Amino acid sequence: MTETTSWSPYTDEEDAARATVRSFFDRELEPNAEKFVGNLDYDREFWRKAGKAGILGGAIPQAYGGPGASDLMTVIIAQELGRSVGGTVVGSSLSADAITHILMTAGSEEQKRRWAPGILAGEVLQCLTLTEATAGSDATAIQTTAVREAGTYLINGSKVFVSNGNKAHLVYVVAKTDPSLGGRGMSMLIVEATTPGISRRPMATMGCPAYDLAEFHFDDVRVDATSLLVGEGRAMEILLSLFALDRMEVAARALGEAELGFRLALNYVKQRRAFGRELVDFQSIQFKLAEMKTEVEVGRAFLCEGIRKHRSGSFGLAEGAMLKLWISEMSSRVIDSALQMFGGSGYMEEMPISRLYKANRLHRIYAGTSELQKVAIARQL
Repeated sequence: MTETTSWSPYTDEEDAARATVRSFFDRELEPNAEKFVGNLDYDREFWRKAGKAGILGGAIPQAYGGPGASDLMTVIIAQELGRSVGGTVVGSSLSADAITHILMTAGSEEQKRRWAPGILAGEVLQCLTLTEATAGSDATAIQTTAVREAGTYLINGSKVFVSNGNKAHLVYVVAKTDPSLGGRGMSMLIVEATTPGISRRPMATMGCPAYDLAEFHFDDVRVDATSLLVGEGRAMEILLSLFALDRMEVAARALGEAELGFRLALNYVKQRRAFGRELVDFQSIQFKLAEMKTEVEVGRAFLCEGIRKHRSGSFGLAEGAMLKLWISEMSSRVIDSALQMFGGSGYMEEMPISRLYKANRLHRIYAGTSELQKVAIARQL
């Protein structure tokens, strides 16, 4: 069982939700992590169980059957996933629920009422298709198009690195409706995954063997014009409304993993003996543990400040970039030091610290590389 930390930047209601999430992961994820590998059906059942536990769709207002909870629910889920050994197996998992924010802010009334019940129950899963093989950090370079034809849109193109993509029922497609306008010509459409012309395949990752990551192909996919969210040319507006919180979510996941790495290392050096004494009795180990603990605590304080700014409405793109940049880099340092304490056994695939090391590497890449975060920060100086 993973104990929740006594430190918390959350309200009493959010802390109660966090305890529910922690209990759910301890019960359904930690003992069963290996069952997810190569088994999308088990993964789907996990989402349904999460729905029954009431931890999905936090962004859905009560008017649509949701809890009307804080939008920090996805941040809570991310941190608790990071603090779970099973998180090193499943990847983003329930963090993909953050996409619900798009439906609630940009979807039509009909779309919200149609899909909200299934999302809450874990029956309707979602994914966002943005990145392409030749368009990663520069989202405006995408080549997927959506051409308006007599009350419909015809979508053509390919997408990669789509989290939750192989089992998703709803696909949010970012495409250019007017390529001549660059980023201002990008639009977003909501499309059912069973629509003719959509194909997808799994993509294997370096870490997280059960990570549901997909590549999508759209070949003359025709959808009704009502699939368009908000209006043509509004995709970047929709995405920007999500980016800051998304970066906080990644930072929370990285912080949770740093906490896990520190805990694994501390437990190991208290048990492992060398030269007639426990490793923890060596001053070199003590000094390194002290450094790791300090960095984790600074990361917690940084996240807490980010949450405070988010509540006050002052958490923008630069704040999100700084938070993700520092905590993801810190997390990497802490976990690298933790693995070093394990010596040769830490390099073995079956060891949780080995899986954590590989899983953690992603946080300096996705949701904007560390280099891209520096660009975003510099632009605000």
